[in-house]
Amino acid sequence: MLPVTAFSSSATDAIDLGRLPCDAAVVLEPEGRQHVLLHEDERHLQLSLTQGNLLRPARLLTDAVAPPDRARHHLKALGCLNDLHTRGRLSARYFPVEPRHARLRFVLRALDGALAGASHRDIAVALFGHARVRADWSDPGDHLRDRVRRAIKRGYALMNGGYRRFLL
Repeated sequence: MLPVTAFSSSATDAIDLGRLPCDAAVVLEPEGRQHVLLHEDERHLQLSLTQGNLLRPARLLTDAVAPPDRARHHLKALGCLNDLHTRGRLSARYFPVEPRHARLRFVLRALDGALAGASHRDIAVALFGHARVRADWSDPGDHLRDRVRRAIKRGYALMNGGYRRFLL
């Protein structure tokens, strides 16, 4: 999220949300504060308006110095917005693949199965295939069963608030 101040402008370098090549959704809070979510493919950039109005073409300003715990995110968001404005797209270089994406996908698929009422064995078949389950499900070490149980447990933990750690 990038905090910005908007100044009304008709200058050619002003950002007009209606002319951006990506989707832009404006959220108005009850107290009048505006947020804009810019969206292209699986990429999102959120602007949080501190002053002004983003419903008209505007020049945007943001603080040059950010708090130490937010500086890296601030610079990344600013670079992303500049790329959008100059190149017309949300550049993939600002959206690296989450290193844990394969594990999280596995966990969420296991959780989906559990929430749908599938047995652990059925979830294992969906995740690993029939051949692997036939070969390993009855193994005395219970490695496959344990992996499914841990994935479901982790999925419930994420669903019940654990996802918030990703937002820090």
